[in-house]
Amino acid sequence: MDRIEQKVQALEAFIDRKEHLKNTTPLRYLFWEATLRCNLSCLHCGSDCVRDDYSQGRDINDETVKRELRSIARRYPPENCTFAIIGGEPLLREDIIDVGAFAADLGYNWGITTNGMLLSRTMIGRLKKANLKTIAISLDGIAEDHDRLRNCRGSHVKVTTAIRILLEDRFYQQFDVICCVSRINIDHLDAFMEDVIRLRIPAVRFTPVFSRGRAGRNNELMLEQADYRKMLNFIARQRTSQKDAKVNLSEEGYWGPKWECVVRDEFHYCGSGIQIGSILHDGSITGCPSVSRKFIEGNINESSFIDVWTKRFSRYRQDRKKRFPKKCADCEHWVLCEGGGFHLLDQDSASMSFCCLDKISEEGPDRE
Repeated sequence: MDRIEQKVQALEAFIDRKEHLKNTTPLRYLFWEATLRCNLSCLHCGSDCVRDDYSQGRDINDETVKRELRSIARRYPPENCTFAIIGGEPLLREDIIDVGAFAADLGYNWGITTNGMLLSRTMIGRLKKANLKTIAISLDGIAEDHDRLRNCRGSHVKVTTAIRILLEDRFYQQFDVICCVSRINIDHLDAFMEDVIRLRIPAVRFTPVFSRGRAGRNNELMLEQADYRKMLNFIARQRTSQKDAKVNLSEEGYWGPKWECVVRDEFHYCGSGIQIGSILHDGSITGCPSVSRKFIEGNINESSFIDVWTKRFSRYRQDRKKRFPKKCADCEHWVLCEGGGFHLLDQDSASMSFCCLDKISEEGPDRE
């Protein structure tokens, strides 16, 4: 069997697996958006999080979340499900670590995504005691770029200090940093990777800035076609030229057969509403937390997550083509792309708010 036949068979198996997952809907990733409150006001925030306490009264309490975790564990083996706590800034809530420890006791692998500003040595010690398994920290470039994007002078120093402490005792199973690529830092990614390697960070995920929330009102951040190609070529080059840190493109739509598996380990797949479910800060239930807030399936204040997960979510699992515009559904890439991802769908106008192939054309990596 030659290499082309192997690739064809792998793609056929991948397509079959996607259909199987739509029919079986095994919950593999449960997000909890603990709050929309944040201690920063980042230029590139896709959630429009704010520093004030306006959402505090609407944040669901810890006992409600624990109730849902118990219920889910009775239906799905918790050891096969990652419970990921996000925000806002999740560490603003005093009860986060208690909920995480509760999840660990049930058998979940739990983790957080944080801006790192509250990661003191004491806080890290508490996370260790609560059996934290995964942690992702936002680090958006070299010091000047990070501070500018985070809208906070000195934030880079504070975050990198926390990273150094975190690397002293690798009690977790997985740690990486997430770098949001924008026009502010696109020309400084090589210098950023030098920082990553110098800090001995084990892995970094790059994700292009997305035009939603506060980021959508900052046109100076948005990448242009040449910038997207520069980013993809940079990631492809890093993945083959250095072995000190694992480099990946984070989930952000389908980039075509010439890029998939070149810029990340696996082929693009949107598991929103199929393998991925979310409980939002007010109890709303949806797929991936990045999808439109109009794709709400229910609320845990009215129905259990399991009841909603098993009886609803048809928009994610059935007749998916009908949810997307004709241009997208008729595209020759549909069988692999399937609309890129539900977070890219603009429900108001029934159009794609972002098509990766339109952004870059179908050209592949530059050859040096």
